[in-house]
Amino acid sequence: MYRFIRCIATPFISLIHPTTIINKEKFTDESAIVCCNHYASSDVLVVASKLMKKELNVLAKAELFKGRFSSWFLTKLGAIKVNRGTPEVSVHKEILQRLKRGSQILIFPEGTRNLEGTHEMAEFKSGAGVYAIKAKVPIIPLMFHHQSKPFRRNYLIVGDKIDLSEFYGKNLHDVKDEVAAFLHEKMEELHRELDAKVAELTAPKTNE
Repeated sequence: MYRFIRCIATPFISLIHPTTIINKEKFTDESAIVCCNHYASSDVLVVASKLMKKELNVLAKAELFKGRFSSWFLTKLGAIKVNRGTPEVSVHKEILQRLKRGSQILIFPEGTRNLEGTHEMAEFKSGAGVYAIKAKVPIIPLMFHHQSKPFRRNYLIVGDKIDLSEFYGKNLHDVKDEVAAFLHEKMEELHRELDAKVAELTAPKTNE
């Protein structure tokens, strides 16, 4: 179902949210946590249409599942219902099971949207790093340049995979905050790289 809907929706998403992907070759289909900054609901649509071709496993707030149809539809698309602040044990198990089956899980580590539309990211929740460590999978970082607006070009960069193997075997309760801060810094570095790339792409061309 996901592939069918994606095929139909992609042309419309590309029209409404034109997005240039930088370093697209770095996005592989191996099992991983896919981390991205978060401005708007459309972020999921862009990432799905541009990068996640086979399936979409994304954490979604429980409020989106209230309706019978929306619950059925989101579940069919691969969304995982999460109660903010107190995710159930079953949710943790489902995420780890999907990772171990070779899937990718899209997570917005800030935990909520950046409604201010600023470059600054909020502190990261610990979930993304903890899941990556427990499943022993890498993190594929993504970064949007700015808040998406209809019919205005945006840029999305794919960063180098983030290896958290140095934390394997450690007590996650003791290191989860350190892991979140480490991941935040890596994403900040990617944001700076993206700013430089966009500056190059949008610089006025001079006649030599």
